[in-house]
Amino acid sequence: MDIDIVNQNLAKANLTKVKKQTSGIAGDKLKEKELKEACAGFEAIFLNSMIKSMRKSLPGNALFDESNGMNIYKSMYDQSLADELSKTNTSIGVKDFLYRQLKGSI
Repeated sequence: MDIDIVNQNLAKANLTKVKKQTSGIAGDKLKEKELKEACAGFEAIFLNSMIKSMRKSLPGNALFDESNGMNIYKSMYDQSLADELSKTNTSIGVKDFLYRQLKGSI
């Protein structure tokens, strides 16, 4: 009977150790996922800023007026475009660079 108690305690200890290890792995995966999302978000902000600057460099268009509604639409379009560009694997590489640099700190 004493051996059974020892085996049960050993099994519980091993189970606890395995749970801690797997939760650590899951936590690391979650942190990596959050870091990837943050890097993609930063790239989206960067791309949006770049698109706005490019749009400002264009001459005015006589066909479409520069109303507040049109400016809001252009801003929303630019933001959507930047978000979609940052989600692709063929983005400009800012998110990948940031991820490689910051991965060691998590």
